Formats: sequence, structure tokens, C-alpha cells
Amino acid sequence: MKYLIILLALLSVTPIATATIPEDDKGKALLVLQTKCNICHVRNNPFRIFKERNMERNAKDIYKQVFVKGRMPLGNEVKLTEEERETLKKWLEANIH
Repeated sequence: MKYLIILLALLSVTPIATATIPEDDKGKALLVLQTKCNICHVRNNPFRIFKERNMERNAKDIYKQVFVKGRMPLGNEVKLTEEERETLKKWLEANIH
């Protein structure tokens, strides 16, 4: 069952090669979440895969973990560029209520 959940999560993540650069802030933030966050979450936290339909509801938690506590991205495996951090922060600050 665990492997089925992981497989389903992997299938739901947009592959980097097919991702296009979106024009809007939400699309840009989603691209960061999919290409930087989901690569670890799919292995370590498959119930917390970020998608367009759940990113707004998770905005407060994402902001807190990335910008307040500095806990994510975890370890040295993935780094956010300054541009990715600004993109994500801009969208999150506009969407946390």
C-alpha cells in the first residue's frame, strides 16, 4: 500500500522537462513547489505533495516553514535560488490570510 501511494504521488508531479515557465505569480510559485519541494516530499512526505488545487490551503504552512522557521528546504539536497525564494515569497504573502 505504501508503494502504491508513492507511485500515485510520483505520477501526479509535473516533470521538470515538460514544465513551462508560467506568466502569473501563482503559476511561478507552483513551479517552484513542484520542482524544488515535491522532489523530496514525494519520497519523504507523500501526503504533502503540492499541487495547484492545494497550494492555497497550504500557503500559511509553507510560508512558516520556509520563511519564518527556515526549516525548508530540508538539508543540503535542494537549494532555492534567490529568484525562486522571491517568487515563492511574493505569492505566499499575497495569499496568506
